[in-house]
Amino acid sequence: MALVAGVVHGAYAADVVNAANPPPGPGPNADQIKRGEYLAKAADCIACHTVDPAKPFAGGYPLATPFGTIYGPNITSDKETGIGNWSDEDFVRALHEGIDDEGKHLYPAFPYASFTKLSRDDVLAIKAYLFSLPPIQQKTPENKLPFPLNQRWVLAGWNLFNFKPGELKPDTAKSPEWNRGMYLVEGLAHCQECHTPRNVTMGVDGKRAFGGAQLGGWTAFNITPDPVSGVGGWKDEELIQYLKTGLVPGKASAAGGMAEAVEHSLQYLNDDDLKAIVTYLRSVPAINDAADKKPRYAWGQPSDDDADLRGVATVSVSNNASGGVELFSGNCASCHSASGSGVVGGYYPSLFSNSVVGARDPGNLLMVILNGVQRRGKNDEAFMPGFADHLNDAQIATLANYILKQYGHADAPAITPELVKTQRQGGPASPLLTLLPVGLAAAALIVVFILFLLFGRRRRKPSP
Repeated sequence: MALVAGVVHGAYAADVVNAANPPPGPGPNADQIKRGEYLAKAADCIACHTVDPAKPFAGGYPLATPFGTIYGPNITSDKETGIGNWSDEDFVRALHEGIDDEGKHLYPAFPYASFTKLSRDDVLAIKAYLFSLPPIQQKTPENKLPFPLNQRWVLAGWNLFNFKPGELKPDTAKSPEWNRGMYLVEGLAHCQECHTPRNVTMGVDGKRAFGGAQLGGWTAFNITPDPVSGVGGWKDEELIQYLKTGLVPGKASAAGGMAEAVEHSLQYLNDDDLKAIVTYLRSVPAINDAADKKPRYAWGQPSDDDADLRGVATVSVSNNASGGVELFSGNCASCHSASGSGVVGGYYPSLFSNSVVGARDPGNLLMVILNGVQRRGKNDEAFMPGFADHLNDAQIATLANYILKQYGHADAPAITPELVKTQRQGGPASPLLTLLPVGLAAAALIVVFILFLLFGRRRRKPSP
């Protein structure tokens, strides 16, 4: 009898244990993994989480911010250096709330303020895809941020002002295409993270959504439907072509972060999703800058300076303003042609009717000259070497001023060697770095004042 009771008790105990720890549900299937791969590409995960192409998603990519360098972490399924021990809930919380598996705040360089809008099913599909790949052991370098920004608890304050968690809800008054575009632009592709300027706390400024912003020395241009400052003068087909290839002759050729987005993400989207993105962007409020007199791509004209120079004068590396044509002839004309018109098909784009050269802010032009262009498509590749190691700041300023005057924005301010130096360093530092010591000092004084009041009250004797 005791034996029977023991068996029954053991069976009951096993049932209790199984009820508390139910067996895992069915694992991800092939369809979920395939969908997760598409979603991960649409979200451009690989760009920030891969430093070595041979080790995809293994982290280590340095993200230059106005405050220092943040390294994209390893998001492979490696259990020691990656996220192999993360549960579904850990992964969902990271994307929806910006909190890691240990309860620590993630830096908003990881765009959880956008990813919070993703559906739970899509988030788990991305996880299923990442966990279907081989784990890669690679430790992520320590971030290089000044105090107190290296303390993750301060991000709770940033979230208070700039983060509104919650999945995106469709607008039933709009078309399915518009709603899909909203989901892609506002959430998965997180376009505002680059194309919307930041407020004083470095959150996106919703009042100027998609109105253009500075990022690591580059300008992510205005993509609202304004016909002068934005992309209102582009045809839908041209916008789709640009998203898919990074090139629209007579309009623009992608470089910098946009080239990376095309290479790693946008070229893989299907036509329906690309059309949906354009449909949604056409509907956002247009933002106009009164200083813009005509579209960026509408500036410039061909030149015959190089043709006049060749065979007559010696090509040098002059630092003088008059040496601009010489620098152009020696460094640019062989690819962009003597007239600046580029080559047929736009592999080497025209320098006039070009958004980078026609912009009022010459920052992108300088970044292209310094760093070059590399953009890989499915069937082709665009390449331009950088000249940072071949030309000094004064020479690049001279060359850029000539290009602007001849092919670009005639009213753009003169470029100085000091500006070139700033662009070499990744653009101007954030004004918050200047304000940070003042803010810390003010906070310290407030704390001291409160402590003084508390200490004074404790020492005060009660009245008789």
